[in-house]
Amino acid sequence: MRILFPFCLFLFSLHTFTIHAQILDSENKLTITLKDQTKVTLYGQASTLSDEKSKNYYYLPCGLRLSKKRDGTPEFLFMKFTSDEKSATGVTQGALLHLLMEYGLSKEQEVELAGVLKTRYNGAMLKGAADVEPDGDNSVRIISATLGSKDLTRSLVFNGKAPTLPGSKIAIAAMLDKQGAQIFASTLEKTRSIADLSLNLSFNYTVRVPAARGYIKQDWSKVDSLVQKDSAVFKETDDKNYGEKVANTVAGVLFGGAIGGALGWFGSGDEDHYSYDELRQFYRKLEEQKVITLRFEENVASEKVDKIREAFFDHFLNSFTDKDGKSAREPSTNEKEAMPDIKHGDSYTFKREIREIVKQKKIQIFDLSYAMAVKRSHQVTENLASWYNQTKDNPKCVGIVNLSDPFFLYRDINVILDIEAEEMMGKEVNYVTVNIRKKRSGEGSFDFQQDVTFDRKTLEKEGNRVTVTYSKAQDASPELYEYKVQWSLRGGLVFPPNDTTWKSGSWQGLSLAPPIMPRTIRFEADLADMKENGIRNVTLQLRYKKFGNEVETNIGVNASGTDAFAEKMIFMDRNTQGYAYRLVFHDKDLGPIATQWDAKINTDYMYATIPKEIRNKDQNWIKMGLDAAKVLVAVDENGNVSKEQKVLDKFRKIIDVVDKKN
Repeated sequence: MRILFPFCLFLFSLHTFTIHAQILDSENKLTITLKDQTKVTLYGQASTLSDEKSKNYYYLPCGLRLSKKRDGTPEFLFMKFTSDEKSATGVTQGALLHLLMEYGLSKEQEVELAGVLKTRYNGAMLKGAADVEPDGDNSVRIISATLGSKDLTRSLVFNGKAPTLPGSKIAIAAMLDKQGAQIFASTLEKTRSIADLSLNLSFNYTVRVPAARGYIKQDWSKVDSLVQKDSAVFKETDDKNYGEKVANTVAGVLFGGAIGGALGWFGSGDEDHYSYDELRQFYRKLEEQKVITLRFEENVASEKVDKIREAFFDHFLNSFTDKDGKSAREPSTNEKEAMPDIKHGDSYTFKREIREIVKQKKIQIFDLSYAMAVKRSHQVTENLASWYNQTKDNPKCVGIVNLSDPFFLYRDINVILDIEAEEMMGKEVNYVTVNIRKKRSGEGSFDFQQDVTFDRKTLEKEGNRVTVTYSKAQDASPELYEYKVQWSLRGGLVFPPNDTTWKSGSWQGLSLAPPIMPRTIRFEADLADMKENGIRNVTLQLRYKKFGNEVETNIGVNASGTDAFAEKMIFMDRNTQGYAYRLVFHDKDLGPIATQWDAKINTDYMYATIPKEIRNKDQNWIKMGLDAAKVLVAVDENGNVSKEQKVLDKFRKIIDVVDKKN
């Protein structure tokens, strides 16, 4: 089966690039250091159907820093708590850390950079920031021995997905215990070479690598014979070290089972993690066993061959594995060479779907007669010590309070709106209200109750944090209170609708996270294939849970158009992990033909493969598809599915997140 390379990339990669994505030229790279020592990496825009070097440049993420309010105050809070219990001067009992970060060049830096490009590089132009995407769900990493310890840090909250637009905010909040606060503070105020807090952002961006004449062949059929061969050898040997001897074979790596159990390498468990070097070793074994073959049919400069090889390994890495965000080790030499900006080594886990992909595609041939657009990784890492000087003498940012002071007969609750909720405000969410009450006991006492509401105007005027203060009075447990949260949704709905349950909270803080989360679904079809088989339009129908209800969203691609790619953002319940889907093919003569409903764990990418039954004109199958398509609209004005047409209950085991605590 021969597959042209631009098309096969979509099949091979589970996380691919869009057709209209900004593509940069890997051969046109600049590194410029500004007057303030900010180092900026830029790529020229890839010229369409040409190797000519463009003079339009885009810069990769840089300039990670504390964000500031309109009055210039850094959005940073480090508040230590002391007590007079052991000494007259007090000792640190704990601390609250809260900061907002952003990245990107300032307007002044952009002006300076544009001037450098114009004067030094023959009139080159700065077009802005490069298009990037988060490198997985753990693309924001907190690197700190103190904050990473459950023994020293009571709680740590941060948004784990790096924002894709410069100027977007990244929030970090932590509550440290007595020892954690003392250790962390000492790295800021005494041992000052580096603070015990670094922030690492990891992105992907798309570059075009040079063209060459040749192909890469993936012959997965060879895996079957390797499995049988190694299985037979394993049964016959009594050598206890056999697992180590065959640990590098392809069969054990991919299929587990008897051999996988003996090898203990790249197994199917959820807790298996592998380094970049281990994956390179795995890839080399695939080449040695001729499962993957790289060949050129004419003489090509060796450096181009190396770039093609490295580009294909990048696709292999992206397609077979996910970064799990659990490693903060020193990067290896190979990683530094592949990703010059990397500051900390990555850890990978194998995708759950990869075995089925291997089984379904016995032989793939990737034609390398065209330039390739590949994803590369870029990381930005900064340490808190580089920002702390601008805040340490600002009483709005750094302070110390004495818990024995009479003032602290009162308690403050910091109510903080989650970053995702900020992004949804005015779109899916009108406002959110939290009702706080403090029930007091004792003669003559009365309960405290107060409401806090966040909407778009509140965010613009007061930001994402509101402080509620209540009196300790004579209460035996002044730090404990109760709260209820209600979200007002688009269309006049509220969630939860009739909730009378109060939850327990503690005075350190309350974070409001929305019950739904955004996901961008990307849908693609082959326009030429559709026209050849008489398909005028194909529609992806998605069913998923939103605020506990089953809703439907449709995404379509028309064969008469020029865009084979469509995308749409949906909002799903946070406690779900997938959706049900079916494809509706609109035949020019027969009308809509629908496939059966199926379910999928979130992949964010769907491809419309025309069923073989439609290609072969299977009349029985087509009749069932026509019957299935008789009900195409089964939702109300809010997208809710009618009771008779619901399908999600059949896929609960796939879609619903299992509560491991139960």
